[in-house]
Amino acid sequence: MKINKKLISFLFLFLISFFLRVYRIDHYISFHQDQVRDLFFIKNHFQEKTIPLLGPKASVGDFFLPPFWYYLMSLSYLISPSPLSPALLVATINSFVPPIFFLFLGRFFSKRISFLSGLLLAVSPLAIDYSRFAWNPNPIPLFSLLTFYCLYEILFCQSSPKKKEIIFFIFGTISANLTFQLHYQGTIIFLFFFLILLIKKKFDLIKIFVYLTINFLLILPLIIYEITNQFSNIKGVISFFSASQRTNFEFFGLPFYLRFLLNDFSKFISELIFFKNHSLGYLGLVFFTAGLVSFCFRWLSLTPQERLLVVFLIFSLFFLFIYKNSLINFYLLFLIPSMVAFLSLYFLKISKKLFPLLMLVLIIINLFHSPAFGPYDNTYLWLVNVAKTISSTQDYCLEYDLFEETFLEDKLRYLFLIQKNEESPSRCRNKFYICHREKCQLKKYSQIKKIPFSQTDYVQVFKVN
Repeated sequence: MKINKKLISFLFLFLISFFLRVYRIDHYISFHQDQVRDLFFIKNHFQEKTIPLLGPKASVGDFFLPPFWYYLMSLSYLISPSPLSPALLVATINSFVPPIFFLFLGRFFSKRISFLSGLLLAVSPLAIDYSRFAWNPNPIPLFSLLTFYCLYEILFCQSSPKKKEIIFFIFGTISANLTFQLHYQGTIIFLFFFLILLIKKKFDLIKIFVYLTINFLLILPLIIYEITNQFSNIKGVISFFSASQRTNFEFFGLPFYLRFLLNDFSKFISELIFFKNHSLGYLGLVFFTAGLVSFCFRWLSLTPQERLLVVFLIFSLFFLFIYKNSLINFYLLFLIPSMVAFLSLYFLKISKKLFPLLMLVLIIINLFHSPAFGPYDNTYLWLVNVAKTISSTQDYCLEYDLFEETFLEDKLRYLFLIQKNEESPSRCRNKFYICHREKCQLKKYSQIKKIPFSQTDYVQVFKVN
């Protein structure tokens, strides 16, 4: 029987990626303000039987994303309302990135780097960290990669039938749009896909119609919202960018951008492939810069596929500069596949003999220091334990004295809402008092008993008799 090595490699990369992303996910899940907001939002829409027209609020400015993220969350909510459900969905989605990346590199660049680069991406600390909790930017690496896969198929597979090219054109358009819907960093992917096809004269009347129709349908919910709300979201976008460009131009100029490259971009590289060692991140930045310069000087000797990758990286760096605002590592998630591809190619060009050894060393050390086996924040486990323990009591009710900025009350309220035995304020026979240690007002109760929970002591739970 003939063994399909490509299929075995694909499955192996998926399985190791999936394991590293879901292993003890309940220990590593981030359950913060944004996650609670999204869960309440989806729960309310299901109860009211309405379709979301807007997505999450942008991290800056007074405007919202299109609703694709909430449609994804709705799929997980149909399975379970638990906070773990959307987190597992994100982990599964991002587990497909390394095996698809392996296929992409093998098809368009070099089979010599495809498997090891895919394995490096599978064990990447940054990729793992942003795959273990539910947040709208987190699935971006997959949709960014799918956009590139389709773009390369359109541009570099001229022998493919016309029908096949149309299929990749449709899927590429969808992927680019969904990348944009997940977070506004996806605008770079969306624009690049469109501009390259335009420059390469890949548009005809039929494709223009298909392109516009797909994008219109995908953002139709947002368009409906804008029409019924006097275009308030568009006004918010215009207001933010016009204000930020006026007020931030001096602060977020070239000196700021150079500091971003030196500090934040080097940190991004260190978390991507250098097991979060910031010193090696600086070395990675040197390699990245040297690689870009080297590839530009040797432009004519590059393959068309390599040239397009270099153009995209320069295009991205330019748009990150004109953004004129703070740049945090999650703003760079769209770069994960292209950065690993570029650095792998450059390592190969430096030394073909040492390339396998270098990649294996990076893979082993990243695996040894993997966040999948590292320390974790036990807040989520404590919250679940509290909700399950108290909800096992009949006719219970709750009183909170918690600091608002921690959002612990919102987190607990959601977890109590999804228990089979919900709170019963109207027929309360068992009252529980949950407070931050500094805010607890025990004197207002004549009889009160502390319930010990082993995970934490800065929040205390009492049974009021």
